Amino acid sequence: MPRPVPQHKNNLTRDEFPAGIGYRPAAPRVLCFGDSWMQYSPHPTDLNKQLARVFRRSLFLREGLGGRDRETWHAALPRIGRHIRSYGFTAILLSHGGNDVVGPEMHALLKRADQPAAAMPLLWPAPPPVVQAHVRQDVFAQVLSQIFADIDLVLDYRDVFSPQTRVFAHTYDYAIPDGRPFRLGPLPLAGPWMQPAMAVAQVAEGERASLARWLVDSYAAALIAHAATRPHFDIVDSRGTLGGAVDWENEIHPVASGFERIVRTHWVPALEGVLR
Repeated sequence: MPRPVPQHKNNLTRDEFPAGIGYRPAAPRVLCFGDSWMQYSPHPTDLNKQLARVFRRSLFLREGLGGRDRETWHAALPRIGRHIRSYGFTAILLSHGGNDVVGPEMHALLKRADQPAAAMPLLWPAPPPVVQAHVRQDVFAQVLSQIFADIDLVLDYRDVFSPQTRVFAHTYDYAIPDGRPFRLGPLPLAGPWMQPAMAVAQVAEGERASLARWLVDSYAAALIAHAATRPHFDIVDSRGTLGGAVDWENEIHPVASGFERIVRTHWVPALEGVLR
């Protein structure tokens, strides 16, 4: 039996979504799936919540999870496939890769300058010296390949069950490796992520921001290139929207006004011809 929800509510859990369709069967349907940029609990500030406020006539199915990694992505995929088959979404919004590139998995990407790197052709033209010294480029290439394989699994469900659905993913922004953790009130609950990994790799403090920026740019370039290989798959490029530390609540999450600026500047123009 569908769970009763207020008829005006449009940002819904999977238990609430059938009731929302019952109230508004003709409304555009949007699946939000991914990491903490889609579900930054308990803060009312993430992409999903901001977009639901803008597109009040659309129904949003909330499937974000803070700290989502590849394991939890794969665990959710059968359910995501059922959602796509059952609801025929107008749009699917994905947030994936941040935890692997500048999050908890960053230790695996970095090395000390005196540690050897795998012999392989450089995949990125003229990486700066800090990257050549400290990034395991073979591991980074593998990570990107895994991220895109994860996204392709969602796109494959879309192609089979709802080929008209538009899919959108995003590029994050230039995170700042300043050692600030995620806090709930005064209590640190997670992180920091980048600063400890860079400290272990002995990256000079003055080079840490440029290294983080290179990782974000390289991820974005690869994601944009990958999207060109799949139909109805668009990238929302939000790089360069935020400024200094004042726009970031911690190393990898914007403050509320930062999320809002990203949504208004980049997501709304991308979606306004698709949703209402």
